[in-house]
Amino acid sequence: MVNPGAFQGSRKAFLLSQKDAYKAGVVGGYAADALAEIQRKYLKRYPIDRPHSEEPPAAWLATVDDEAPDEEQVEPNPDVLNDEELAAAVERLEERRILLCFRKAVRQHCCRHLFNLKVDVSKSNGGWHINT
Repeated sequence: MVNPGAFQGSRKAFLLSQKDAYKAGVVGGYAADALAEIQRKYLKRYPIDRPHSEEPPAAWLATVDDEAPDEEQVEPNPDVLNDEELAAAVERLEERRILLCFRKAVRQHCCRHLFNLKVDVSKSNGGWHINT
């Protein structure tokens, strides 16, 4: 059976809708910033705390505001938490960080394929070349 890919449904549709924004970033020399912005928008629609295999309701996706400030992550406070609570909070934070890094890496890999990109070492385009 053929692998269906990491992104399906609205996730794949969202990434494909960002192709022009990424292309503009590559052509304009700010590919890394464009990808970071795409990832920020993606995480607003598909929070890291929600399972990757779960499709969010369309009504909820329609309410996403890309201009709203991102939610700040609060560091565990050792003055308020006891040792066990602090250890658990630090562990949850580390698990979240690892999951976030993994999902970003998967998105970057998938974007190269979805957007039909090839690696080019030229510095003028941020290291990426778009086949047009």
